[in-house]
Amino acid sequence: MTRTLRASAAAILACAALLAAAATSTAAPAPSASASAATTCTEGRVPTSAGCVDRAVARRHVEALIQEAMPEMGLRATIVRVQTGTQKLVDAAYGNSMKGVPARPDMYFRIGSMAIPYLINLVLELEDEGKLSLNDRLAKYRPNFPDADQVTLRMLANSTSGYPDWIQGNEAFEDLLLSNPFRQWTANELLHWSFAQPMICAPGTCFHYAHTNFAVLSQVVAKVTGESVAKLMRERLLGPLGLHHTQISRFPAFPGPALHSYTGVRGVYEDSTFWSPSWTIGNGTVMAATMKDVVRATRALDRGELISAHANRERIAPTLAHTAPFTPHLYYGLGAQVADGWQFQNPFLNGWTGAVGYLPSQDLSVGIVTTQLPSSSASETNFATVLLGRLSEYLSPASPIQLPPS
Repeated sequence: MTRTLRASAAAILACAALLAAAATSTAAPAPSASASAATTCTEGRVPTSAGCVDRAVARRHVEALIQEAMPEMGLRATIVRVQTGTQKLVDAAYGNSMKGVPARPDMYFRIGSMAIPYLINLVLELEDEGKLSLNDRLAKYRPNFPDADQVTLRMLANSTSGYPDWIQGNEAFEDLLLSNPFRQWTANELLHWSFAQPMICAPGTCFHYAHTNFAVLSQVVAKVTGESVAKLMRERLLGPLGLHHTQISRFPAFPGPALHSYTGVRGVYEDSTFWSPSWTIGNGTVMAATMKDVVRATRALDRGELISAHANRERIAPTLAHTAPFTPHLYYGLGAQVADGWQFQNPFLNGWTGAVGYLPSQDLSVGIVTTQLPSSSASETNFATVLLGRLSEYLSPASPIQLPPS
């Protein structure tokens, strides 16, 4: 694999394309007087950078923004959902899933790291019930893992364990994965690939995003409860939140209609929809869903609807706000990124780019997924994240997600 192709593969195969590297260049926006006033719109109107406008006007502006951006970015399809509270503002799809098959809002896609908050929610529920503590040492549950006597569950949840990732920065694994993207991996195989590498840093001394952390947390949850994570997800989260269009499976097949994805990471533009997702996260957290389900789950979990108020504060506490490369305006909480009031996830997985964000101050939810044309299929840009930033500038002018140039 050439150096350029390898760089693209590392980005496009990454399950969570974090903005951590951009944190040092992220500045807090200065709200304008009109932006601040816009947050107090009367019923039936929406705060925007143009002031309070009718919902229909806001909807048309969002749709026009997406449609104008698609040819600019080289996007094949885009699905977007915007909610104010529980009210739908935009629920639309543009472009084609396949040749002759228009994209639809109800299409399923791989949600990647959008599922990490689901796992964190399970951990916090168990902490609320006194069954574990984030301050527990990993040795209590998995004493055979590296530095288990120093790594805590909190370090796993906020990616400060120092554990290496099985794919990011691991050329041998990347080559093997891309040589056969249909290979079915087990969670233990993936952890073996991680732990065959040296620690990134001593536990608790640096931030290093690694899928390893969440795969290990899945094992801890299963150990504590004696149940599979998938079963717990269905009973404690999918069921209570009414997520009837979310499937948990490490296998290639998932429900239809499917939003087909395409990638050029192997040197040709090809359909990657049914590449195996088994290499991505831990057991019980590999999912496909519709955008409606993703947005519903994101809003509920970011509001702390299934956990105590204390646990919800802990989930987004700015513990890492002064840990490199973060700032108080962009930092990592427990399995979630926080940027100027927004909480969000932005996976980059097998040809899909995604972003889902929630802004508590406006009770505003935005979910986006894109697929790419040949011209952009090997790009390292998470296009959905860029679109989330643009939509935030319009819909939350007092709290836009400030992104540096790609």
